[in-house]
Amino acid sequence: MLNQISQHVYVSPFDKDRDRPNIGYVKGENFSVLIDTGNSPEHLQNVLADIEKMGLEEPKLAIISHWHWDHTFGMTAFKGLTMAHEKTNASLIKMSSWQWNQDAMEERLRSGKECQFCHDYIQVEYDDVSEIQVVPADIVYKGEMTLDLGNVHLSITPIDNPHSDDGVVILVEEDKVLFAGDADSGNFYELDGGYRAEEFYQYIETVDKFPFDTYIHGHLEPMDRQELNALRQAIIAEEL
Repeated sequence: MLNQISQHVYVSPFDKDRDRPNIGYVKGENFSVLIDTGNSPEHLQNVLADIEKMGLEEPKLAIISHWHWDHTFGMTAFKGLTMAHEKTNASLIKMSSWQWNQDAMEERLRSGKECQFCHDYIQVEYDDVSEIQVVPADIVYKGEMTLDLGNVHLSITPIDNPHSDDGVVILVEEDKVLFAGDADSGNFYELDGGYRAEEFYQYIETVDKFPFDTYIHGHLEPMDRQELNALRQAIIAEEL
């Protein structure tokens, strides 16, 4: 299923049972892009099949929001080019050398290289973890970047957030849609999903300056600003 949420933007919805995040598709006149590649080749292929069913062109580029497995493990099956921030790519390079078997996964869990949440859901998504292949990006950048897809412009901005230190947000300028990855979520690697208050409030202050009407979190329904504020108030009440 692929939902059109604005003139140029479509979203393949998240699946909380398999920790599959929202995958974005942005259609330009010259080429189209994906936002993230999903948590497995199977996830990616499902998204691409839905794109084809809707008569949309195959994306030529995939932009990665941050390094976590559920947004990147589909990269190996993407036929176009992948693009990631240098911090994200450093993590991908590190993971590309990891062994994928039960013993190695358990050792990473014990050492803190992996968190319990991701460890568990990787085994939900993969019947055979030895099939996992992590690859670095084809295109690596630092700082901010703007892409012209053909009368559709993407503004890509690294932004400090409570979830991951490599995250970027992607603004579809003409549609005023902002893809935020999982930036509003807590830190699963250091705080077991909890928050540092300073990081959370600083993120809010920064991201609210972007001219968006629709906000796409990786694992929630698309939100307008009022709905986003309600989410934040819930986080403040429960976590901070």
